Amino acid sequence: MNINWIINMVLRKLVGRAVNAGINAGIGAVAKRGKRQGQGSQPVQQAGRSRIPSVKPGRRQG
Repeated sequence: MNINWIINMVLRKLVGRAVNAGINAGIGAVAKRGKRQGQGSQPVQQAGRSRIPSVKPGRRQG
C-alpha cells in the first residue's frame, strides 16, 4: 500500500460521511417544514384581519 492509496481511501470515507450527513439534514428540514404546514394549528391568514396594519387617521406624516 502506498500513501496515495491510503489518502484516497480516507478521503473517500470522509466525503461519503459528509454527503450522507448533508442528505439526512436536508430530509429532516423538509420533514419539519411539511409538519408545520400540515398541523393547521395557526391559520395562514386570520379571517377579518389583514397582515398589513391599517393606517389610523391623523397619524400621517408628510
